[in-house]
Amino acid sequence: MAGNGRVPFFFPSRHPNFIKLTKNHPAHLLTFTNFIHILDASTIDTSTNFTEVILLPEGYALIKTVYLLLDDGDQHFLSQHDLTQVQFYALLWLADGPKNMRELSRDLLCDPSNITRVAAILERKGWITRVRDEKDRRAINLNLTPAGRQLCQEVQQQHEHYTLQRMRTLGEDEQHALLTLLNKLGDGLRQQLQQQLSTSGAS
Repeated sequence: MAGNGRVPFFFPSRHPNFIKLTKNHPAHLLTFTNFIHILDASTIDTSTNFTEVILLPEGYALIKTVYLLLDDGDQHFLSQHDLTQVQFYALLWLADGPKNMRELSRDLLCDPSNITRVAAILERKGWITRVRDEKDRRAINLNLTPAGRQLCQEVQQQHEHYTLQRMRTLGEDEQHALLTLLNKLGDGLRQQLQQQLSTSGAS
């Protein structure tokens, strides 16, 4: 991030206004008061006060692309261990202790019917057990078997090493900067979502 506090702004190099903008503003530090106005303008008013930061759709698309690349890599890695992502994260959650189906569904943000299928597969592979709760016969508790716990530990260690290898594309300082920005973006998105949910709930 620049010393003046401006956030890097990704501008599409093929946009017809790109050359005009970069004559007076470095391409990687552009900030805009009104991005839509800039896109629609046939000429650029160089006296515009560029103070408000607006993330371009291209920047949003880049974040989604990176997510898809990470996700695709994880799928390929886990498939080598005969695991899907949901199965792997279910094992990770259960490594902290037994959970019932409802709790695991909530933790993984998955539909209960999907968790039922996942649990059945993990049980068939010998990695978990499903036992009906003695106090609440409607609840089914999930537990890791010794084989499931060993698999979870081995895959988790290998996945951490695999992730470190992938992130070495960035230097140490770049990784710290990325973490800072992602945390800030994540916090903001969570706040927006909470406001949307509270607003929709009130109506």
